[in-house]
Amino acid sequence: MTYAAEATQVCLARLEIAEGPRRLLHGRGGSYAGHHQVVVDWYPPYVLIGSFDGGEYSDLVGALSARSEVEGVLLQMRRGRETSAKSVMGHVPEEFLVKERSLAFRIRPYRSQNVGLFLDMAPIRDWVRERALNKKILNLFAYTCAFSVYAIAGGAEVVFNNDMSRPALDWGRDNHRINRQDLGRVKMLPHNVFRSWGKLSKLGPYDMVICDPPTLQRGSFVAETDYGRVIKRLTSLVKPGGDVLVCLNSPFLGRQFIEDHVTRWGDKLTLQGWLRTSTDFNEANTEAGLKVGHYRNGLADRR
Repeated sequence: MTYAAEATQVCLARLEIAEGPRRLLHGRGGSYAGHHQVVVDWYPPYVLIGSFDGGEYSDLVGALSARSEVEGVLLQMRRGRETSAKSVMGHVPEEFLVKERSLAFRIRPYRSQNVGLFLDMAPIRDWVRERALNKKILNLFAYTCAFSVYAIAGGAEVVFNNDMSRPALDWGRDNHRINRQDLGRVKMLPHNVFRSWGKLSKLGPYDMVICDPPTLQRGSFVAETDYGRVIKRLTSLVKPGGDVLVCLNSPFLGRQFIEDHVTRWGDKLTLQGWLRTSTDFNEANTEAGLKVGHYRNGLADRR
């Protein structure tokens, strides 16, 4: 079997059993020879192909276009921080809704590499919903508030969403609105987190804190230098016995980076375990993908 045929077969097999949005091919994980610079995502009824090397991957486009459930294929050319996108089959609209676990999210595939919903976090969103009942939750680096939508669906008392991007939080508010959720239980805090600790502390303490920062966002966050600045504040924000999710998505920084920073800056936080992320994102180097550590404030390990 050729490399192209193997990649196509993986995409079609996953599409066949897809019940909602999912990654069809994670070439960037290094597991598919000849396709290390491409990712393929399914946001039904559309396929989004992200090309990091300028290739148009006509083999994948042709095979996926032939499937009746696929109404359009969009090709994103990703060059560093620059992104251009075009429909290469059918018509992919500027924005549309997808449903994940019965919850709706607005997708905007032309704006940037991040289209509105991170698929590798799907199991973590489930984890949050299952534990959200009557909880007061702080969602740091909230982006489009998918965690918040899941938490409210799980019965959270209130969710505070912090992100320095007001447009992202507006997008998140819209996600709550289209799910007909009570906006009175959803608070938006469009502030730089490093200038907002006082405000966040006054609104707390919280039963759960979700910390999912970008690895690199020029002018706002660089993991190597800023991660510890966030970790050292978490114990003062979460209630004793409260849950903290510490996330990191960098191919260069592994679990040990998180553990070292928590040991140094968050000595009251105890590791409960590493949460399972989406198996669609298979990595040749298991430390290269998304890492999510579950910690508790002031309690011994209960795994």
